[in-house]
Amino acid sequence: MTTTSLLYPAAIPTCATTLTRRQRAWIALYSLDASHRDRAEVLAQNDITEADLLEYEESWLQMRCQLPGSRG
Repeated sequence: MTTTSLLYPAAIPTCATTLTRRQRAWIALYSLDASHRDRAEVLAQNDITEADLLEYEESWLQMRCQLPGSRG
């Protein structure tokens, strides 16, 4: 870690700043589907809302159905 990153933590890229809202919602939906975490924690970590989950749930389900080896 550099001195710059210690002084300016906002300069370090995070998932919330480098991924689109749709991508973050899809990640959250995967996490929730796998029952890995508390729902509020997943939303907070991915910087999304319940409304975001609802908005992108259909596209996430469509994507999962197209993937080889998916459970859908």
